[in-house]
Amino acid sequence: MIYGRSLFWFKRDLRAVDNTGLSNAVRDSREIIPIYVLEDGILSKLPQGSKRAAFLADALLALDRELRALGSYLMIVRGKAEEVIPALVKTHQIEAVYSNRAYGFSGVKRDLGVEHQCRLSGVAFKKFDDTFLVPPHELDQRKTFSSFFSLWQGKRKHPPLPGPERIESLALEIPPAEKELEPLGPGRLAGWPIDFPEKRLRDFDFAAYAETREHPWMDGTSRLSPYLRFGAVSVRRVYEAASGGSPATSAFVSELAWREFWYHIMHHFPETRGLEFQEKRRNIRWINTEVWYDAWREGRTGYPIVDAGMKQLEEEGWMHNSVRMIVASFLTKDLITDWRWGDRHFFDHLVDYDETVDIGNWQWSASCGADPKPFRIFNPLLQSQNVDPDCVYIKRYIPELTDVEPEKIHNPLTYKLPYQKPIVNHYEMRNLAHEVYSGSRVDDEYISQLKNDRGLP
Repeated sequence: MIYGRSLFWFKRDLRAVDNTGLSNAVRDSREIIPIYVLEDGILSKLPQGSKRAAFLADALLALDRELRALGSYLMIVRGKAEEVIPALVKTHQIEAVYSNRAYGFSGVKRDLGVEHQCRLSGVAFKKFDDTFLVPPHELDQRKTFSSFFSLWQGKRKHPPLPGPERIESLALEIPPAEKELEPLGPGRLAGWPIDFPEKRLRDFDFAAYAETREHPWMDGTSRLSPYLRFGAVSVRRVYEAASGGSPATSAFVSELAWREFWYHIMHHFPETRGLEFQEKRRNIRWINTEVWYDAWREGRTGYPIVDAGMKQLEEEGWMHNSVRMIVASFLTKDLITDWRWGDRHFFDHLVDYDETVDIGNWQWSASCGADPKPFRIFNPLLQSQNVDPDCVYIKRYIPELTDVEPEKIHNPLTYKLPYQKPIVNHYEMRNLAHEVYSGSRVDDEYISQLKNDRGLP
């Protein structure tokens, strides 16, 4: 069926090339109004000067330029999608609304609300799978990554779609995108050029990823996560570039599958948004002291590899994946602090923050999530030696240690560094973590005594 005028609703698919919903809208419509809704409910939760908001603004500006080169534009409207879209439908006599299917804890509910409003108005609502190589609903429920990955590998992966040659749009006077996005801080985010994916897909050595990914001092990861999170590049193009028919790239491909695994878990177990996946871990007696939490947030734990990661997060809005696991283990095991506190901090600072993926990873690090492994506590002293043996990464973010030998930096419990004293003894807290997670002799009185012994409020 051909519609006279359709609306295409961009969400986490901010591109014209290889965009499933947009391709279908262009094919089926004589005219299209492309829109993006700046959700007040989401923007109000972001801290002042949010790097993620700035990245979003840059991505939307790039999308507007891309659409204008195709004869169209991007209409940016602020408000609630459930109110904005029905109003546009009525004002511009829209016959169909096209979009790519939303996932995530809030996206599904929002899209159902918009779809309902469209149906009430007699307007077609067309949604397409675009975000994943294998959508969550196409796989039977699995609780472990290995069993999920076996099924996922066996599913067909669609190739990328070409972008439209031209988009016919209703002639409207659209305010400049720069004006609409000024509150978000466009053009102020260093280190994340919006054209980065094109160069990275061409130049990055995906075959070497298995060897380079563990070392934060190397340029050994793709750094494509923010672009995938906002859909500035499609997962199909990344998969095509990464797979290339070579078994050597399987390590990177498995990381794409991990992203989809966490959405699979959310799809089948939506309660895990705020509740531990593992029932036996739902009553952990977290210590949750603000003093320790603040030291962790601000990179003042006295463990250089942990603090370097937190400094990188603050400066760049990103953190190397190996270091993310180290700092997450330190918060939940060495400081015995609720994983939700860590997730809250990542929400505030990560450019690539994805609620579903980050909650899955935080629960995994806290040993309370899906894909359970034997109870594991990262030793920050050993991890420091393994991932950054010469302290290149650590010294980049903690210049106070520039002239200190790596052996001393890796062993802050043994050597006195010209730097923050360790706030806890890893080996003592490791033993306590085993008790806390097993539920033995850890009650309110015990935790109170622990805090008193350490002078904590």
